[in-house]
Amino acid sequence: MAPTTHHINLDPKQVTIAALGLLDRQLTLGGLPARYSELSFTGGLGDVINVNRESRGIPVQSTGITTPIQNPVKGDKNLLAAASDRPLPTDPRLAPQGFIRESRFPVQLTTLAQNSTVLSMEQVAFDLREFGSQVLTKLSRGFAEYFDDTTASFIKSSITRSALTAAQKKAVGGDVTVTIPAADGTGTNMTARALALRTALVDARMAMNLANVPTSERYLIAGPEVEAILLKDPQFVAVDYSGDTNALRRATIGRIYGFDIVIHNSFGLEAYLFHKSAMLLVSACPAIPLGAVNGAIQNVNGIATRMLLDYDYARKADTIGLDTMYGLATVKEDPDYSVRGVSIGEAFVRGLKISIAESGAPAGG
Repeated sequence: MAPTTHHINLDPKQVTIAALGLLDRQLTLGGLPARYSELSFTGGLGDVINVNRESRGIPVQSTGITTPIQNPVKGDKNLLAAASDRPLPTDPRLAPQGFIRESRFPVQLTTLAQNSTVLSMEQVAFDLREFGSQVLTKLSRGFAEYFDDTTASFIKSSITRSALTAAQKKAVGGDVTVTIPAADGTGTNMTARALALRTALVDARMAMNLANVPTSERYLIAGPEVEAILLKDPQFVAVDYSGDTNALRRATIGRIYGFDIVIHNSFGLEAYLFHKSAMLLVSACPAIPLGAVNGAIQNVNGIATRMLLDYDYARKADTIGLDTMYGLATVKEDPDYSVRGVSIGEAFVRGLKISIAESGAPAGG
């Protein structure tokens, strides 16, 4: 007789791809940063990966270019002179040459994310019918929550222009502080609270524009308190994304002044505004260990994850686990970057924080 085998056929490569696909759709805050991953990484937790930072661009310069060549043939101005009538330029016509100055900045792998589950022989034989929904979705969901929590902590500590000098803040703007009336439930009060917040958002938008931050893929990250203020604003129209299976889309309640509004419970009476390029999520995986029964390393949408399949002889059970190492970093500007003649250099200007305080007395009280 043929030996008995379980009815679940697991291909580690395909399972890892499926897990990453599920993870990508379950990420909220973790889905915001730009991503970079390495599948052939040979280091460990705490090591640094160097990532290229693109230059802003080579400016067009007019100096050093010869003046337009005049046609010496004069006559009927309605007739075009033949090409042979135009003299050759006497000076070189090369524009001054710039240089694509891509610099490298280090991102440390600070976090090891890992989870696993044990499937006993009884579970495999009697209970396991849909591997995707019963096992894989649960593993990737835990991953997504961990990514979101660590990303929230990083946003709170790093999305700020507090390190700019006074001259730099004058040129591109700094963090924004706003005081709103304490809530009293009246329509006038709700409008006043929303107006103060919207005014702060306009100031923040101006600061982003002054720093030449791209206008697409801008995000406003806030908590339920800020969401409530916006939703009570008669001039705010929320966008209903219900029915979408993407967690980031479900968390996006609308758009205001060019920012997609993403709500997450990790935040209180505060808001953070940034471009997608402001943060970088770098992930890497170590090699498959020699003792593993099977495993695979895959990269889907910039997240590298390792899946291991092993057998626990003591428990007579299969062990299935996911893990990755990752780190987050803010993306600063080129060393030569300047705005309105003010040197910005390697400073963070692709995002900022709005600090919100409530006044002691309700409006109109």
